[in-house]
Amino acid sequence: MLVYIGTTNDTSGNPRRGWMRTTAAGNPLGWIEEGYLGRAAIEGYDDGETVKITVSPSEFKRLKKMATAANLRNLMAAAS
Repeated sequence: MLVYIGTTNDTSGNPRRGWMRTTAAGNPLGWIEEGYLGRAAIEGYDDGETVKITVSPSEFKRLKKMATAANLRNLMAAAS
């Protein structure tokens, strides 16, 4: 499942939005940065089920860090 997470733009006006990939139980699997690509960023991942939440900038940073760490753990496990 994909959870679309967004917050306000940064001080330079750049968007802070992305998708957290999760298991059906909600455990994070990874992070996909949206940037300026919009839904094109999730081609190949989009299963048609996306939940959208808006969070504070600090919560966005925390969720992104958590999902990125999960992605790294998954890559390391696959490589071993």
